[in-house]
Amino acid sequence: MDFKTNGSTKKYVLLISIIASFLVPYISSSINIALPQIGNAFALNSIFLGWITTSYLLITGIFLIPFGKIADIYGKKKIITWGIIIFTLGSLASAFSPSGDILLLSRVIQSVGSAMIFGNVYSLIASVFPGRDQGKALSLSVGTAYVGLAIGPVLGGFLTEFFGWRSIFLFSIPFGIAAIIAVLKLEGEWIEAADDKFSVSSTSVLGLSLTGIIYGFSEITTIVGITVLVAGIVGVVMFIWLQTKVENPLIHPELLFNRAYVINNVTSIVNYGPGILTTFLLTLYLQNIRNLSPNQTGLLLCIQSVFIAIFSILTGKLLDSMKSRHIAAIGMVLTAISLTILTFLGETTSFMVIVVALAILGSGYGLSAASSTEIAVEYVEKRFYGLSSASLNTMRVVGQLMGMGVTLAVLNIFIGNASLNPSNYAQFIEGAKIPFLIFAILCYVSIYGYFIMGESNKD
Repeated sequence: MDFKTNGSTKKYVLLISIIASFLVPYISSSINIALPQIGNAFALNSIFLGWITTSYLLITGIFLIPFGKIADIYGKKKIITWGIIIFTLGSLASAFSPSGDILLLSRVIQSVGSAMIFGNVYSLIASVFPGRDQGKALSLSVGTAYVGLAIGPVLGGFLTEFFGWRSIFLFSIPFGIAAIIAVLKLEGEWIEAADDKFSVSSTSVLGLSLTGIIYGFSEITTIVGITVLVAGIVGVVMFIWLQTKVENPLIHPELLFNRAYVINNVTSIVNYGPGILTTFLLTLYLQNIRNLSPNQTGLLLCIQSVFIAIFSILTGKLLDSMKSRHIAAIGMVLTAISLTILTFLGETTSFMVIVVALAILGSGYGLSAASSTEIAVEYVEKRFYGLSSASLNTMRVVGQLMGMGVTLAVLNIFIGNASLNPSNYAQFIEGAKIPFLIFAILCYVSIYGYFIMGESNKD
């Protein structure tokens, strides 16, 4: 049933979204700061460290849309509740991992919970909050996510330096428990498509395709890697084709022919690609090459997330006077400029240059994140809110996967499986410039998409 929305319901939904929106990005951003220490603890190379980040993104990307669909059939509250529980258990397992392999497995568990949460939390807000309150609630939730990103590097650096990297995961557990308590206080359920059925074939093709693309990127220097990469791309095409043929598609064909929906998802892939790779590469660069401590690295990298938080919250006010697609376009321009600056990174680059680049990048993301979330629901019918929001989050993760895929490919080409050390610092820096350049070009090209999107239902 669709429980009547009242003040108490709104309060708890907003509280759940704030806690969840903080918790997941906090873990994602703070763990990157700890990667050098994790590598030392378990004797891991740069490629394996990359997979600690990439595996989380991969599993999340595979399951975001399926769990969005499942929630529409069985209930958003139910799926979000189980998602928070699984994510919290994954955090506990990560904190006590005895090896790199177990940590990798624990991160996979976390990612399943993350997909269950983020495949539905924004659509739950859209279902509960009407009119302009919806945009404000969404921007607050997105803004909180970037507060988590902002605090993550600082807190992660502090915890890693003084209490060890395991404390990053332990710190998140009380938040998970608080979110579980909050979601259990919600009465009723939100079910948008009880008569639909879940498509196993579509989910399988999507999962195998994304896995093939990322693995192919990471092994791009081998014949097997290239073959798997091509197979993954073909699989994505097959997935899209399947959505027009199966009885209960993960993505309704009507959305596949919605120009705004398609453009918003494609531009989100491009826009989110640089975020995770920038943090990953700069973490290794700052701690290994520039000899900053984890705490110092966290303080510097948090510049990006602070500006994301500020501008994503500001977007909630801008939406009252500007079109969401125009705000998103401005954000993309800023992202492209920041990546252009980072293509000039060198062994002695001024820290101030890096700070400026991160501030511009954060401003661009802040504008794009909240506005693209608004686009995801303002250009579609209410019955597609859950699917559209889940699709957008999936494309964001796919963008991050692409970013890490390109990065892993570059690292493989320039330094192979060797650990980062003074003998390959120069090669690492030259390789790091390539992902920045690729995504800068893609961002400049993608700006055009926002100007051919058309008018929304609210314009």
